[in-house]
Amino acid sequence: MQGSLVPLTEAHLDILVDFAESIYENVDPDKYPDFRVSNDIDDAGKRRKFFSAFLLPSEFNNHNIRQAYALVDENGIYQAAVGVKRFSHMPSWSLSWLLSPRVGIRFIPLFRNIMEHLFELHENAGITEFYVSYPSSREGAYSKIMLPFRDKYYSFVECTIPAMTRSPYGFVHELMGYALHPHDMNLRRYILRRPNTEPASEGGTINRQGKAG
Repeated sequence: MQGSLVPLTEAHLDILVDFAESIYENVDPDKYPDFRVSNDIDDAGKRRKFFSAFLLPSEFNNHNIRQAYALVDENGIYQAAVGVKRFSHMPSWSLSWLLSPRVGIRFIPLFRNIMEHLFELHENAGITEFYVSYPSSREGAYSKIMLPFRDKYYSFVECTIPAMTRSPYGFVHELMGYALHPHDMNLRRYILRRPNTEPASEGGTINRQGKAG
C-alpha cells in the first residue's frame, strides 16, 4: 500500500480544516454536503465543529466511534483525509466523508489505497461489515472502483433512498448523515467473507424421508 494512513487527533484540527478549505475553494460546491452542524454564520466555524467530532480526546467516552485519518506521502504531506464512524450495536463501520484534491482517473488508485488501509485496520479489530452511500446515478462507477474488494467481501445495495426522502429506519437515516439528499441515494453494504459465510453453509442439505406407508 502506498502512503501511510495516520490517525488524527485534536492537535491536527487546524491542518485538517486548512486542507478542507483548500479543496472546497476549488470544486463545485454541490460535490460536498452543507455542514448543518451549528448556528455559526461562517462556514469555517461550522467545519471546525464538524471535524472536531472526529478528533475527540481519548478521555471522552466512546471517543473512537468517530475517527479521522490522513493519507500522507513520504514527506508527511496530506494526499487525502477521511472520516469513519463505528457502531456500538454491531461490528460495522461506515465511510462518513472523504476529501482529496485529486479528481478523475487520478482519484481511483488513491481511493482504493485508502479503502485497503481502512479494511485492514477494521478487520484487525474484528469489525467485519462496512456501509457506504452514494448517488444511485453513480452505481456503475462506484461498483467499478470497488471491484478489487469483491473477492474478499460480499457486497450488495441494501436499499435506495429516493431524493428528498427520509428513511423510516433510524439506522439507515443515520447512515445517510441525518440529511435529505437532492438525488436518489444507494446504501451499499459489505460483509467480510469468512468460513462460516461461504455458500456451503447456507443451509446444508435436506434429507427427505419417505412417506409413511
